[in-house]
Amino acid sequence: MMRFACTVTILALAVAAQADIYKWVDQRGTVNYTEDLGKVPKKYRKKVTVIPEGGAPAAEVTETVVERGGKEKKPETGQKEVENAPAPKQEKKKAVYGGKDEDAWKTEFRTLRSEIKANEAELAARRGRLANPGTMSRGDFLGVQREVKRIEETLTGLNTKLNALEESAQRVGVPLELRK
Repeated sequence: MMRFACTVTILALAVAAQADIYKWVDQRGTVNYTEDLGKVPKKYRKKVTVIPEGGAPAAEVTETVVERGGKEKKPETGQKEVENAPAPKQEKKKAVYGGKDEDAWKTEFRTLRSEIKANEAELAARRGRLANPGTMSRGDFLGVQREVKRIEETLTGLNTKLNALEESAQRVGVPLELRK
């Protein structure tokens, strides 16, 4: 008898521990979830979807009745209409390579290449100024030479980063079209 009482008590506790999840959509279209029905705003409680723990969501129940002519009225006692809402559109999941998604790889490559391009344009402008030294003082000429050297060092670092990024992308299998 004692064994039976213990078994019933354990089963009762296991059933009580199971928590349903309540899902509702607010007026902005935001999907909300909670485990406490009391946390669902009163105006959305009639449209709550109950998702049993470990189970699939139950059908959504809406308490509206549509009369002829398309007018809605409050339901009479006991009338309920199951709403067959279309499944939400699922966004296409982006492939992940080495912990980064496609957009992150594209952005990283685009950013590095644009920095390289900007520095190359700046370097060409500085070298153009050095081509005509008669129009500047000795101090200006030496300053432009220092700027050229600094830009060349920056370009070397950026190209090293780009090569490392290329190798990393190749190692994790990033497609060529994402690297351009």
